[in-house]
Amino acid sequence: MARRKASEDRPDHLAALRECLIHTYGDLANPTWHFVTEMAARQPYADVLRTLRANGEVTDDTDVNCDVSFTYIARRKRYLTVRLSMVGPYAAILSSGEDGHGPFQVISKPDQCVDASERMIFDVVDQRGFEILSRGELRAGTPITLRETGQASTVYAAFFEPDGHI
Repeated sequence: MARRKASEDRPDHLAALRECLIHTYGDLANPTWHFVTEMAARQPYADVLRTLRANGEVTDDTDVNCDVSFTYIARRKRYLTVRLSMVGPYAAILSSGEDGHGPFQVISKPDQCVDASERMIFDVVDQRGFEILSRGELRAGTPITLRETGQASTVYAAFFEPDGHI
């Protein structure tokens, strides 16, 4: 699959993100959450999980009480957290180091993988058609208010983990 252009090279990127948010959450000032249980029941990315598990240890760490993504933790040389959004065709791949602890490093390009097993994970997600977002994209603001704070959320919060941050 051909690599996608970085979002800064695509003026329609923010519009596509906003469209996904509206389609999934409805009213951006008062979002609904029904899609989480519907997606969890459907398991649309079960094939991705099977493929990842066929190539090494992977734990399904999805929590429908606090995630809006399917969360898979792959133990390779480093621990990789693969988040596949329930909101749209977006993914976040995060490394938490060899011990599974420490600050997350966002992996958004193949050259950030340390070995072939990480590259395989990256390729599986990419070939499934997900746009793998960069640290800058994950930190970007969105027009949706996810909590009672009245403040807009980041792309990471809106597409993966409402109470999380990168």
